[in-house]
Amino acid sequence: MPSEYEALVAALKLTSYPVAEYGWKTRPEGAYLTTSLDFESGTLTGCGEKLDRSWSGSVDAFFPKLTDRDDVIETVEEILSEIFGDSWGMNSLQYENTTGLFHIEWTFDAVDTEPEPEPEPEPEDPGDDNPDDPGGDDTGEDDPQDDTETDPDTGGDG
Repeated sequence: MPSEYEALVAALKLTSYPVAEYGWKTRPEGAYLTTSLDFESGTLTGCGEKLDRSWSGSVDAFFPKLTDRDDVIETVEEILSEIFGDSWGMNSLQYENTTGLFHIEWTFDAVDTEPEPEPEPEPEDPGDDNPDDPGGDDTGEDDPQDDTETDPDTGGDG
């Protein structure tokens, strides 16, 4: 699920309106909101897998009095702008005769991007700080792979 959508749900739940994802079993009294992700609207693929996905979703506001409209619009549109920037719009404003409620629908696009994998740290080189050491390490011990003999009196090859 896109993190933008999760942020939207959290922000809507901080408003004074009851909020439900994907509708209500029992409709609350007064103004209320619903939100949902409706469908996957775009995909960026690479290397045979989905890398980025775009989802279309909606926020619906229902309210009994037209005087509630301005506060609902201001609240929802401020949240949509904060989270989605310009990737949203008001889709419809209507009165529903069957419910007796005004209904506004906004649609938005949320992007679900896979996080970039952390680059693996390069293994540390055990060190070849002493280029004169034929063993290639700093242990001071002879390299078991080194088949040259060393003269113990002079330190040179014998």
